[in-house]
Amino acid sequence: MPYISELLNNTITDSSDVSVGKLEDILIAPKADSFAPLEFLVIKTHQGRKFVPYEYVANFNSSEISLKNLFNKVAQNELPAVQFVYLKKQVLDKQIVDVAGTRVVRVNDLRIGNFENKVCVLGIDSSFKGILRRLGLAGSIFGKPFSVSLIDWRQATLVDSKKGLELNTVAEDLSHLHPADLANIVEDLDVKFGSSLLASLDSTEAAKVLEEVDPKLQTVLVKYLGPERAGKIMSQMSSDEFVDLVKTLSGDEANQFLSEVKGSRAQSVKKLLNYPDNTAGGLMTLDFLAVRPEWTIAQVVEEIRKVSDGMRSLPYVYVTYEESRFIGVVSLRRLLLAKSQEKIGDLAKRFPSYAFLKPGDKIEKIIQLMTKYNLYTAAVLDKEKKLVGVVTIDDVMRQLFPSA
Repeated sequence: MPYISELLNNTITDSSDVSVGKLEDILIAPKADSFAPLEFLVIKTHQGRKFVPYEYVANFNSSEISLKNLFNKVAQNELPAVQFVYLKKQVLDKQIVDVAGTRVVRVNDLRIGNFENKVCVLGIDSSFKGILRRLGLAGSIFGKPFSVSLIDWRQATLVDSKKGLELNTVAEDLSHLHPADLANIVEDLDVKFGSSLLASLDSTEAAKVLEEVDPKLQTVLVKYLGPERAGKIMSQMSSDEFVDLVKTLSGDEANQFLSEVKGSRAQSVKKLLNYPDNTAGGLMTLDFLAVRPEWTIAQVVEEIRKVSDGMRSLPYVYVTYEESRFIGVVSLRRLLLAKSQEKIGDLAKRFPSYAFLKPGDKIEKIIQLMTKYNLYTAAVLDKEKKLVGVVTIDDVMRQLFPSA
């Protein structure tokens, strides 16, 4: 069976062997996780565009496209009220997300074939061979070094579609991917569709993806989305990532975006903005769990259940007095092994006064401290020994390997 490039603009004849026009496009009604049967041929005639149901097609190949009936008996001026996708206008040359390969590719051609006694779109040719085929050079000496690379139609979701597949379908199909893989897809898309893909995700999931996107592109994406839509996503980001993003905006822009952030979140971010980059204060996050020493293990576990959805990770519980003065930490492992009525303050591991970070400490001091004490997170204390934030190991790694 042919490729669509071998069919478009070919002459179509009816049952009386009379030329009725040329093939302008093909319509499908796509369904998730299935091949798409051909529904209508769009035929360009002297009288204008006509639509012929595929059931009236007798032959359909690169050398002949013919109908079973007389053209005036089967041609329609309008389409039924069904959501169709135009393969040439809405799919060919557009970007698609290859779910299986977690990448974005261009549709250079489409493979047509039989599946369960129906003629369907079976595959997407994203290779250079597809471009050569459309230029009529696939069989020439220029095309010999190149091979065909087909993507199963069922494994891809159309991104650029105004009347066809919607972006919420993309979100459903890609929801099982790791945020870092989704971020790579967003980076491969242009700004319009990358931002639309972000906006189609749940705010919490979108925040995780945005955190993984290249910082320069982060700024472009949130500006394109605007304060209202981007604000909802940014409010779900970890506080340190949120701050890094806000720092890339102008003062007026930052205030606009922060005005869309509800509750105390905006105040926390403004507080972190005062610390210089590459210091413990600039790297620290406010996303940690602080509990009181008199709490029982059962109370702490219940608190973890309440707040865990808003945190990326929770390796330690920090024990502080009511005024935030630091006492010590309890690992989740130790917490799980403790009895429910034990007091969390009795389990807290206490470090010497030099085993903590100050907000102004540089990256070298942070690395030295975390390496010496084998810490995944390091507490940041102010002059009054109050816990003001936590530096995580991934924050340090991002400083060492910003392009990773």
